[in-house]
Amino acid sequence: MERSAKAGDPLSAQMPENPWHKPRKAEPRQPLSRSLIVETAVRVLDAEGLSGVTMRRVAQELGTGPASLYAHVSNKEELFELVLERVVAEIRLPRRPEPARWKEQITEICFEAQRVLTSHRDVSLVSLGSIPLGESQLTISEFLLDLLLRVGLPPQVAAWALDGLGQLIDTDAYEASVYAERIARGTDIGAYFDQLRAFLLALPTDRFPNLQEMADTMVTGDGDERYAFKIEVFLRGLETYLPAGR
Repeated sequence: MERSAKAGDPLSAQMPENPWHKPRKAEPRQPLSRSLIVETAVRVLDAEGLSGVTMRRVAQELGTGPASLYAHVSNKEELFELVLERVVAEIRLPRRPEPARWKEQITEICFEAQRVLTSHRDVSLVSLGSIPLGESQLTISEFLLDLLLRVGLPPQVAAWALDGLGQLIDTDAYEASVYAERIARGTDIGAYFDQLRAFLLALPTDRFPNLQEMADTMVTGDGDERYAFKIEVFLRGLETYLPAGR
C-alpha cells in the first residue's frame, strides 16, 4: 500500500533536516514597548487580580527577564498607573455636557465607570489615594468640571465634588470586585445575606433594637440600587450649592 508523507505525517516527522538547507532560526520576538508591556499587564490583572501584576510576572508572560522591562517602565508603581490609564480609556463619555440633564449625565458616567473598573478585577485600588493625571482620566475630569460649572456650581464646590465623585466610584467598584471574587470562589451571595439577616435578628433587643427591627430593611436592595442611592444623595447635596433659581 502506498503512503504519502505529508506535513504532520509520522513519516515526515522522522526525516532529518536537509544538510544543504539553511538552519531555521527561532521565531523573532515581538519588540518590547511600553504599550505591549501595559497590555500584557492588563491581561495578568484580568486573570489574577492586582496582586498578580508584578514586573517578574509580566516579564514571564512576555518571555523575557524583569530587567528588560525597566527600559520602558520605571517600577511597579508606574506600571500600575499605566494600567489604570489603559483601563480608564475604556470609559465612554456622553457626546457633550447637557446642563439640563446634569444629574442624569453624572449618574450615567458613574455607572459606566463602575462597569469598566469592575470588569478589570480590583484595579480601582490603584485609583484610590492617587491623583488622576493620565490623559483619559483628565478627559473625564474636564468633562465633569465643565458640566458642574455650566450648572452654576461655585468653582471650589465643583473641584471638591469631582474629588468626592472619584472616591464614590472607586470605593463602590472595589467593593463590587470583592463580591465578584467571592462569587468566583463559589460563595452563594443570596445565602450570605440570609445569614446576615438571621444574625441581625438574633442580636440582643435591649442593646441593638433598631438593627434587629430593621433586619429585613438592612439587606434589601442589590448593588446597583444601593449605588444609585449613594449617587443621588451626593447629587442632592450638590444642588444645595446652586444659586437661587438655577
